[in-house]
Order: sequence, then structure tokens, then C-alpha cells
Amino acid sequence: MAALVLDRRPEGKETIDLCGDCEALWFDAFESTQLSPGGTLELFRVIHRTTPGTRRALPTDLPCPRCETLLVLTQDLLRATRFAYYRCRYGHGRFTPFFQFLREKNFVRPLDSAELARLKQSIRTIRCASCGAPVDIERSIACSYCHAPIMALDPDAVEKTLRELSVSEQKRTTPDVDKIGDGIVALARMESEMERARQADRAGRGVDLVGVGLSAIATFLRWS
Repeated sequence: MAALVLDRRPEGKETIDLCGDCEALWFDAFESTQLSPGGTLELFRVIHRTTPGTRRALPTDLPCPRCETLLVLTQDLLRATRFAYYRCRYGHGRFTPFFQFLREKNFVRPLDSAELARLKQSIRTIRCASCGAPVDIERSIACSYCHAPIMALDPDAVEKTLRELSVSEQKRTTPDVDKIGDGIVALARMESEMERARQADRAGRGVDLVGVGLSAIATFLRWS
């Protein structure tokens, strides 16, 4: 795993471990909640830039990198959002897939029936955001491999979360306010990203709805 040194709050640094092929993060105890707003933004940048050399399915048994005890799959709830991770039963930390980290931060949500109906009018096949398998949305509303529901980044939640992170980081480090405003406006480019996704679908490559949303986040981050 690669080590990322990120800002923590109220001050100082913390080291997060990232596996690009597994598309997952290892947080020592409480590290996820101790990330500063700027550290969280930087982690989003890294997630967006990370392309797995070989996509790996997670093994059934995952050992803790600290004590080698098998990790426990854990369902958690933050506000109204459910997400999952693998935790060490002795409190050494947790192993969190990228997708679940985005759910934790309220960026990802299931599509409702009306949204699925609109999606079917322009896109037929998408890639599961959880495991990467193809999903024929004409026949299924969930992945047949991992059973995860069809998910997409929520533009309103993205804008709200990034705005809050940027304002918090501004208070910490006093960045350029004009750039933050420009970045929020740049979220409107989501539609152009969706058009590119439709073109990919017509070319038979399938569409990754979470990946499309991450491109919109990256547009914001280039301005922040």
C-alpha cells in the first residue's frame, strides 16, 4: 500500500495507506474522522487520479495489517447514509473501499425509480460502482455479482459537501475565496461529463456513474 501524508485537525499530519489495485484505504483508529477539510479534499484528488493496474476483487478473508486478525465486515450509519468497511476487532483501524468512503461522505446515493427510468432512455449498460461488473439496467436494478444497488454521485450533495469543506479549509488556511466560488460554478459541467458517458455507452464501453461524478469533483478541485 502507498502512504499518503495528509493534514489532520486541529493541526499536524496523519498517514493514510492506499491500495490502488484494491481501490481501498486503510485508516488507523479514528483517522477518518480526524482528517482536516483540506486533507479530505486532497484525498478526493488522489482517489480521482488512482487507476488500478489490475482490478482486484476483495478476498473473503482480510487480515488486519497491524495484528493479522481477520477483519470484520461492519455496517455503519452516518446521519442518514449507510456505508460499510472492514474493521479490526481490536481497534487497530479499518479497511474502506473507495466507493464506501464516498458513501460515508454523502457523495453517493441509490437512484430512485424515476431516475432509473430516465437513465434507461439514454444509457443501457453501466459498470457497478462497487465491484466494476457490467449491469444491464433494462433488466436489473442491482449488480448481479455483488448485489449493490445502482448508484450515482448526488450533484447536490457533492456541491454542499465541497462547499462546506472549502469554507472550513478557508477558515484554517485562508485560501483564495474567488477560486472557491469558481470551483462551485464548475460543478455545472456535470452535464457535459454525462454526455461523454452517453457517448461511451453508445460505443459499447459501459458507463461508470460514480466515475462520471468523480470527474465533476476533479473539475471543482482544479479550481480550489
